[in-house]
Amino acid sequence: MSGKRIELRIDAIAAGGDGVGREADGRVVFVPLTAPGERVRAEVVTAKKSWARARLLEVLEPSPERRDAPCPVFGLCGGCRLQHLPETRQATAKRAIVAAALRRIGGIDVEVPEPIQIGEPFGYRNRVTLTVRRGDEAGREPVRAGFFGLHEPDRVVDCPNCLLAEEPVRQAWSALAPFDALPCGEEIRVTIRASAAGRIALLVEGGDSAGDRDAVVERLPDLESYWWIDDEGVRCQLAGRTAFADDWRGLRFDLDPGVFLQVNRQAAVAMDDWLDERVHEAAGRRIDGIGRMSAESLRGLRVADMYAGVGVRAIRWARAGATVASCEIDAAACAASRAAARKAGAQIKVHEGRVEDHADLLAADLVVVNPPRAGLTERVREVLATGPAAQVAYVSCDPATLARDLSALSVAYDVAQVQPFDVFPQTAHVEMIAWLEGREAAALPDPAELGDEETA
Repeated sequence: MSGKRIELRIDAIAAGGDGVGREADGRVVFVPLTAPGERVRAEVVTAKKSWARARLLEVLEPSPERRDAPCPVFGLCGGCRLQHLPETRQATAKRAIVAAALRRIGGIDVEVPEPIQIGEPFGYRNRVTLTVRRGDEAGREPVRAGFFGLHEPDRVVDCPNCLLAEEPVRQAWSALAPFDALPCGEEIRVTIRASAAGRIALLVEGGDSAGDRDAVVERLPDLESYWWIDDEGVRCQLAGRTAFADDWRGLRFDLDPGVFLQVNRQAAVAMDDWLDERVHEAAGRRIDGIGRMSAESLRGLRVADMYAGVGVRAIRWARAGATVASCEIDAAACAASRAAARKAGAQIKVHEGRVEDHADLLAADLVVVNPPRAGLTERVREVLATGPAAQVAYVSCDPATLARDLSALSVAYDVAQVQPFDVFPQTAHVEMIAWLEGREAAALPDPAELGDEETA
């Protein structure tokens, strides 16, 4: 019953970051902002037959690991769910979430180690997207700028700033407040991203007029690129360069404002280094120091990098001698990949389109897939399940879809390792890389047959 007040013991952290306990009748109850071992009083807000969701009213017996969250809007903002726990305890909870998903959803029995933690627990995001919701014309409602609420997902929680953002992003956020110079509209989305050099790209989505462009430029002295996409979907460059320049692991990229790059640079390097070791082992060589590759260290290895984004890994492996084909649906990301590869002197075949439409690429020595949160499509699972690759590296941001997909691929591959990475401290999100070994890899095509798309 909604509104019912209950007391219960919290047993674990569930996927999504809520504490989870059970009522006397066995019904599972999810309570945000709680910690394992705590006894709490909570009010049920959503009641189902087998589960319920509740709002924390009081911590009756706090966990000795509980800490005061440093963010002033923690508990109101829906972004961070785990600031009340130390980072080591957050990582332990994420390991348990991954292991439980693999076991329960995928039926996969593999040892899951603690997530690799690297870098700072705050100030690590090079990109944030906030919602600016303006009041009515009479000014009866204040301007709110921030993220959607934990308990009220339709409400924008006004945030003075975000502790997860890199310092250049935080400075830009503060300089733009109260966001009066940005494009006009009842609600707009504002993405602020910082390059490795601290330059700023600004992308505003929504609104029906451009606002005060000159005021924005004046407030952001490090502004490199400023784009606006209005309510009709029309793109307009308001200031700066057409592309936003960023350096990533020694590679130079000129990026369209909406192109994706990993938001935590240090954690992304750790993921690449972990993968590099296994790629070199697949090529029959030991890597000479984490992340260090010679010009010929991957010679003879045929790689298909699927959902490749701007192709950071593809370009690096091609420079190390591998024959690489990449596939990405985002045309702007493909263009950035081709340009960066040319600058780096790397030869890769960049295929623009859906992975399922380029399934012939999956016949390779190594297939790397990095799908969105929804995971692999049924068609991609079906093709991979025939065992066309000797090894598969699956980069995932969702334990549940990873478990589902690994279960489907288990007919042809053994799951050798699953390594979590704590890419997003303070939140419930976790990234993983699963390394799969094929049992009977099919005969592989000649590298020249990996496709006839443009070679960068």
